[in-house]
Amino acid sequence: MSDRPAPSAPPISHGLAAGLFAGVLLVWAALMGLSLQRAALPDSTGGLMLAVFRPGTSDADALAAMVRAGGEPVRSTWLGFAWVARGQEPGFVGRLKAEGALAAFGELPVGPTLGGCTATPVDRAAIAATRLQ
Repeated sequence: MSDRPAPSAPPISHGLAAGLFAGVLLVWAALMGLSLQRAALPDSTGGLMLAVFRPGTSDADALAAMVRAGGEPVRSTWLGFAWVARGQEPGFVGRLKAEGALAAFGELPVGPTLGGCTATPVDRAAIAATRLQ
């Protein structure tokens, strides 16, 4: 009999795990970018919207851009560079972009609502239908 240990399978390296993680992250980023691009409002839109500026944009600069574009700031968001804005005239999104906004997004029918330590989806259309009954 031999005192040599039996050969074992080579261990899976951390490089493989890191590569898989990087691949998943890359696919997620591409899909998120495509989704945001398709969700952006056209330049001819007016009304209530989420205006997104470059990260690091000061509140004063964002407020001034919204006013110069012919709209009004409604409220800030927890992101700091995204604001809820209202522009009654058509073309507000285009003017907002000309003033430095990256994009503008409309209200989504389903959004997260934070409650304590959980987040639950809220279907606003279903709530409105329930109230009408």
